[in-house]
Amino acid sequence: MIIEIDIVICNDALTSMAPEEGRWNRGIIFFIVLSMVNEAPIYGNQVANKIYERTEGAWKPSAGSIYPILHGMRRKGLITRHEKDGKVMYEITDKGRNFVSKIKERHFERSPISRFMGKLWMDSMSPEERSRFILASAQHTADSLVENLKSIREGTESQKKYEAFLLNYELELEKTIKILREEREKLVQAQEVK
Repeated sequence: MIIEIDIVICNDALTSMAPEEGRWNRGIIFFIVLSMVNEAPIYGNQVANKIYERTEGAWKPSAGSIYPILHGMRRKGLITRHEKDGKVMYEITDKGRNFVSKIKERHFERSPISRFMGKLWMDSMSPEERSRFILASAQHTADSLVENLKSIREGTESQKKYEAFLLNYELELEKTIKILREEREKLVQAQEVK
């Protein structure tokens, strides 16, 4: 049975991603928690610990950030709550799985940086801020590439599919490098003309 995405849930999640720090964190935690619960049942303290591990100690949300999110997800039917071995566990529902699926689908459709951040967001940055953002994104991708490749390799069912992924990724990187080289060559040529 296909459950349509609940627009109210979507609006709540996006509304909670306002730029004020507290609201922004709740929006991020909403999607992180839902992704974690989609992977396997989880208890509240585990969420903070996993975020802390995955961000290499850069961020550990408080219980006051996590539990209201879990409560809201439960109220909206995205997760259920039950006790196991003396711990309160949270597990995803079919509605929650469908919601995660819709979010992933939308993310894949809008994966380039300018679409992911939104044209308005990028346009609001000065050229200097935009260049720092793009460079930081490239550095983050490079830093996490080895770990991500290992995970993808282990999770891909055949060598051929993994090889096709690697080839496609190389081609996309080559396009990016070509654009950067052409831009740098234009700059060098313009400087030589002066």
